[in-house]
Amino acid sequence: MRRTRVFLPAGWQRAPHGRRYAGFLSGSRIARCATLLALLHAVPAMATVALQQTEWPRNFGYRIGDTVPVKLTLKVEPGWTPDRDGLPEPGQGDRQFELRSLDVVDAPERCARCRVYTLEWQLMKSVRAPQTLRLSPISLRFRKDNAVAEIKLPAFDLSTAPLLHWASKKDIVTSVHPGYRATEYDSREPLVRALAWGLAATVLLLGGLWIAGHFGTQRARPFARAWRTVRALRDSGDEEALRQAFRAMHRACNETAGHTVFASTLPDFLADHPAFADRADALAAAFAASRACFYGLPADRTHATPAALLPLLAALRDREKLTGHARPDLPSPVGEAA
Repeated sequence: MRRTRVFLPAGWQRAPHGRRYAGFLSGSRIARCATLLALLHAVPAMATVALQQTEWPRNFGYRIGDTVPVKLTLKVEPGWTPDRDGLPEPGQGDRQFELRSLDVVDAPERCARCRVYTLEWQLMKSVRAPQTLRLSPISLRFRKDNAVAEIKLPAFDLSTAPLLHWASKKDIVTSVHPGYRATEYDSREPLVRALAWGLAATVLLLGGLWIAGHFGTQRARPFARAWRTVRALRDSGDEEALRQAFRAMHRACNETAGHTVFASTLPDFLADHPAFADRADALAAAFAASRACFYGLPADRTHATPAALLPLLAALRDREKLTGHARPDLPSPVGEAA
């Protein structure tokens, strides 16, 4: 049998009749021990910061620029606050990963005092071939008065892949896999199509301007303007409206001839513009009615209203040529009927 030697402390006495350690187990010392045990049982453990859950991201399929979020659910007791010196700052990290953001939100649905700390890391290393990288251990520190609590997480390994699989930097173009080769793009067909659409749009625009009379030569169509002016006066039956209609007719004749046209020079006007020759009698009658209107002679019943001039002006409008001559500076047509 193996025996063990026990060294008794001072004060321990060996009592007679086989009763050992009687001095140590005296009544006063037993009472003290009971009091100490009761105090230790009554004082609870110090409330601190506890890690409830760790949510790791996937550990595969990362390329340069991808983010790696790590979520920590912590139960923070009252009085404990994050130690700024113990929290990682955005922008810190090693050459492989860099901390982009640190977000903190309350999570009462998980527990009464739960908070979720989200640390978002970004992969900063470009690998040439599939490689396993290690995210450094994470440490968060909290403080309450002089007490310090620290939450530590282990390192995290994840698999990374290159953006393009290439063998060497010397000849990267030929070493890129066929699936990543750039395909040729023929720009001639869309360029020809764009030019055709542009030409068609230009033709349509010029045709619309020509039809609307806004091609720059609209000022050379005096009878067309006179016809529009008289048409606006056709519902007026007063003498002033009739005078305005006659003025518009004389102005169109003067602009067409390039000088003032009188009743006596109508044959010369028609000789210079044979397109109007078939309207010689109507022009002579209109000039005579204009002379009677302006000089108070007996009125011509056939030209009593501005609407009577519309057929003549419409015929002259349809026969005048579209030319680029500018409008001449002519005197007032008040006395042009003389």
